[in-house]
Amino acid sequence: MGYAEEMAKRMPASMVLPSEFCVLFDWMETHGFFMQSGAFPGDRLGLLGSEADLQEDHVTAILFRVATREQARDYGEAWFGTVVPDVEERLVPFARTGGDGSFAAFWLDDEGCQQIVHLGSEGLVCLLGRTPLDFLRLIAIGYEEISGDCLYDPSAPPLKANMNVSYRAWLIDRFDVTVPATASQILGKVPDETTNASDDPFWCWVRKNQTARDDLRVTD
Repeated sequence: MGYAEEMAKRMPASMVLPSEFCVLFDWMETHGFFMQSGAFPGDRLGLLGSEADLQEDHVTAILFRVATREQARDYGEAWFGTVVPDVEERLVPFARTGGDGSFAAFWLDDEGCQQIVHLGSEGLVCLLGRTPLDFLRLIAIGYEEISGDCLYDPSAPPLKANMNVSYRAWLIDRFDVTVPATASQILGKVPDETTNASDDPFWCWVRKNQTARDDLRVTD
């Protein structure tokens, strides 16, 4: 079974693995851009280059792996307790975005639209573009991680030049797209941990359900 098919089978019935991701995973398969998972023996982690490229900081440190149903449930309940019914149908982590334990995930919003979101280990949550292709363009820009340096100051360019050379060239050729200079050209205003109000729909959803979780704990 190919990597794209393996990851697609992990998606809940309520969601699909975007076709752009299937094409990306096929590209990874063609070039052998994987490393073995230490946390989940037998699983491979998809990379934007070789494992050596990752270790030598030539590619953005993002590790692709769609969570299993049980893992998605555990992850969702760690964020929201039991206030989101069948949370594994609504939120599925698919990539580790930073060494701090932040993740990108597929999110099914209240209107049934599947979106891509970020869940930061320190509480930063936001949408990661409007479409799957936006996300693929975002990770091509060349930030060291899609967490701190990308989201805390999205108007700043990456610290290093010539990152993700092979991936960027493939993405531009395969999808006939441009890669912007900064994350702000793809992202809206990113709410940080101190934000009290935001137009970001994922931020609003997270805050609503975390408030419900905390209220439930108080009454228990």
